[in-house]
Amino acid sequence: MTRQAPPPVRRSPPFARSLPRVRWRSYARRAGVLVAVAVAVAVAVAGCVSMPSSGPVGVISATPQGTSAAGDVIEQLPAGPHGAEGPIEIVQGFLTASASYPANASIAREYLLSSVSRGWNPGWSVTVFSKFNPDTETLPPRKGHGGQVATVDVSGSVQSTFNGSGQIVSAGSQGGTAASYSYQFSLTKVGGQWRISKPPPARRLLTVQQFAEFYRSQDLYFTNLPSSPDQPLVPDSVFVPVGTPTTELVTNLVKALLPAAEGDPQSALLQKAAGTFPAGTTFISAAQTGSTAIVNLGGLTRASMTVLEQVSAQLAWTLATPRASPAVVAAVQSVELERNGKPWVPPKTICGIRQPRSAVQNQATYACYNPYPSQPANFSFVSHGQVWSRCGSEASVQHGLVGPVVSVLRPASAAGLQCGGSAPVATKSVTTPASVQVPAIGTPSLAALSPDGQYVAVYSPGNSPNHELSIGPVGSSTKLSPVSGIGSGVTALSWDRNDDLWVAANGDVFIVPVDGQAVPVSPVPAGVTDLSVAPDGIRIAFIVQDGSTSVVDIAAIIHTSPSSQEQRGSPSQALPISLTVQVGPGLVQARSLAWYDADDLIVLAGGSSPALWVVPVDGQASSVSQPAPIGADSITAGGAMNALVAGISSGGGTLAVSTGLEGPWQPLGVPGQNPAYPG
Repeated sequence: MTRQAPPPVRRSPPFARSLPRVRWRSYARRAGVLVAVAVAVAVAVAGCVSMPSSGPVGVISATPQGTSAAGDVIEQLPAGPHGAEGPIEIVQGFLTASASYPANASIAREYLLSSVSRGWNPGWSVTVFSKFNPDTETLPPRKGHGGQVATVDVSGSVQSTFNGSGQIVSAGSQGGTAASYSYQFSLTKVGGQWRISKPPPARRLLTVQQFAEFYRSQDLYFTNLPSSPDQPLVPDSVFVPVGTPTTELVTNLVKALLPAAEGDPQSALLQKAAGTFPAGTTFISAAQTGSTAIVNLGGLTRASMTVLEQVSAQLAWTLATPRASPAVVAAVQSVELERNGKPWVPPKTICGIRQPRSAVQNQATYACYNPYPSQPANFSFVSHGQVWSRCGSEASVQHGLVGPVVSVLRPASAAGLQCGGSAPVATKSVTTPASVQVPAIGTPSLAALSPDGQYVAVYSPGNSPNHELSIGPVGSSTKLSPVSGIGSGVTALSWDRNDDLWVAANGDVFIVPVDGQAVPVSPVPAGVTDLSVAPDGIRIAFIVQDGSTSVVDIAAIIHTSPSSQEQRGSPSQALPISLTVQVGPGLVQARSLAWYDADDLIVLAGGSSPALWVVPVDGQASSVSQPAPIGADSITAGGAMNALVAGISSGGGTLAVSTGLEGPWQPLGVPGQNPAYPG
């Protein structure tokens, strides 16, 4: 993905999803480890639940991004009722204890009538409040010899709501009027002590801070559409309670992969954009033997070997963790798919690799389904009218080396555009090949290579009308063709894995097939200045100008059938996208973005001194802010095996590389602008 400085445009506020950051992940690049995770949303809570100071210190199990009941989150255990509390204190104590369900379920049940306690099971459903109103208590007159009763109204502004699978179903709007919610607790006085007789049915009420403390993010993996084997899966996050037993965790995650009523994923973002288990699939049971989760599904008797492989791949990527560690003793590391109780054994060859036939598989079995695979890759950039490329392998950058400069438009050989084709050189090297001239393309300021390295797009402002943007195949006889329908004002280029070019121009978004003309994409927010398609080819991220600042949105690309895909050269045909969702709450003046990994964007944001931010695409708060190189105006990333590359506007355009967000940044001797890894 490549971009350049955009013109000022305006847009209306988008639908927002501003959740606290709750995924605990080490953003460590191999050369220097940086672990920095923080809850970035602080909300003043009036009359809200507070954590009692009494009670012993205990351990709450949590293993984020892993299917495990073990972990290392330590928190103060809440206290049960002591007998002298009034109705409001009982409700507050119950809300505090139930926040950490299931870890402190026994304490929460102490606040309930015994007849109610036995059936109380809130599951994963939760309403998250940004602000509680002061609780109100009502004590009606005592009637006859009946027990004394009371009601307590709990209400406030809702930040977000999650269903029983942990998937977000609603969120407050950015800067708008937050939705309100209220619930009336009924209480009865028994033996001189108040107890709750009517808690919220199958739902918990949490503050933003409690949600950050007691929920963790976990990825579900859906199939790519149109569905075919060996395609990367598409991740989508759900939020699960800390301390959930492994079998319950596995059961709920598998059920979340079942198709909804219309066969779409149970996901606000991926509806109609990604695939679930096949229609008719039913959940029978889940169990754990050692580190293997055994998932028994119905409705797959007639499923093809290809479909069963995809189902097994979804299970392996959703449930299994890559490796065991001391903190993940009980983690699921492998899966076994059963059809009506009978183990399924995959074919001999998976992902083009011959593998031992076994009913037990793990993520390594389905390596080609990785949504963000990484291997050393070349990044392209423009410099003085040329389009260059060089290998950005992190292993080389760690030793002060980088690939030699090669021409994208006239490479000496196809191997020259791949890492390993030539020996690396010192980062300070100023050596470049001879300049090449390609007729009619002008002086490029942006360039982008497709993920498969087969195509290149070049934007040259000031070129003759309707010839500013050109695309074509990469090769020794590269001939680029002008793209009709797009003139000046191009600010970003990004290819998807189907070799379609996505373009931001004058605030609008277009898609360009390699053999067709530009087609407007709708619906998209007004004022898009930068964009980047995820390696899975389904999710797409935008920077959108919002008045005097800019925000980051994501959406899902809804792929049509192959027959309609062939007709997209017509202006009336385009790939629709889902409604955009705002991510990265708190970012100021986002300038440039790229996909950092399967779950996060890296965003260059800020005014005179911009910083690099890791922005989760599930709506959690941004974190790991580090100063960017002075003068940086663009950033690109190519996965775990490649260095970060920053474009710097000062000095007529220079580049710097780093093995991590924290630096150090090494300036490159060859000048350039707008670096971009393939995609």
